[in-house]
Order: sequence, then structure tokens, then C-alpha cells
Amino acid sequence: MFAKNPLQLGGIALLLGALTLNGCASMAPSTALPPSAPYPPPAQNSGYSRRAEATTLDAVLVHAISEIGKAYRWGGESPQTGFDCSGLIQYVLEQSGVDIPRTSFAQAAALPAVPLSRIRPGDLVFFNTMGQPFSHVGIYIGGQQFVSALNRRQGVAVQSLQIPYWAERLDGVRRPMPRELLAMRDE
Repeated sequence: MFAKNPLQLGGIALLLGALTLNGCASMAPSTALPPSAPYPPPAQNSGYSRRAEATTLDAVLVHAISEIGKAYRWGGESPQTGFDCSGLIQYVLEQSGVDIPRTSFAQAAALPAVPLSRIRPGDLVFFNTMGQPFSHVGIYIGGQQFVSALNRRQGVAVQSLQIPYWAERLDGVRRPMPRELLAMRDE
């Protein structure tokens, strides 16, 4: 039997929504993802700016939160018509000054990997939702929560990384950074 407590029903609906995830518009190629550059600590005097990185992550966070409640649309990439998961990421990062490819697979390949122990609000979280690595992406907002474009019923919504569906499918974390910061990091 289902619980009569509205909070328990909401949790059940959240879980069912996660289980009916539609996925991103473009599927990953069948080849393995090329390893992204790991996220090393910056070298001293490299010109790398932690402040600029923090500013970028803050901008990503603000823009992601502003899209909550927008419609889901497979292949969508605008707040007017709706988003799929990677379209939401591309739009939010563009608003934050970060150029990124369109598909979740390519997005994961383009950005440096971050250990889960170093995740920060504004980082991207990637999931294997369709039997292919990096087939879904969201933006971490803190408190074990992330924002992503889920499906037509839920649209752009907040989910918990602690829901077993998501916890079991987490592929990794990437840090969005403008090209100039990525270049300085490699100097």
C-alpha cells in the first residue's frame, strides 16, 4: 500500500520520476570516452585564479537555479521552448561565460574531472542513465542536490544524489571553466 503522508508520496513521485528519465537528445558514441584532464591543484605563480574559478561556479549556480520549473523538450536548448539535459547545461554555461559542446558525452570530455570529495556548487554531475556513460548531466547546487532537465512531466527540477537511482549511476564530476582558465591551468 502507498503511504498517506504527503511527504512520503512526494518521495515516491520523485523516485518514479527519476526512473522514467528520458535522457539527453544526443546519445554518446559507442566508443569509450577519452579521458578528460584530471583536476590538479594549480601550480604556484601559474596565473591560475581561484577567484575567477569561484566566480564562474557562482554564475553557473545562479543561472541553473533560475531555470528550475522550465519545460523539458528533447533536443531543447532554450528557456522559451524547453531543455533536455545537455541543452540546459550548454545554455546555463553559456550564460556564465563558458563555451561547451552540445552533448553530455562531449561535455564530459571537454572539462576537467574533479574527485567527488572536492565537488562544489556549480560543478557538473554526470550519470549513466541509458546504459551508456555520461548519458545524463546536471548541475550540483549543494546539499547533495542537483538541477537537471529530467522529462516532460518534471521539466527542469531538483533531484537528490542520495536517491538510489542517481547514486548508482553517478559517472563523475566535471568543473566548468572558461577557456582562459583552462589554458592558465595547463601552463
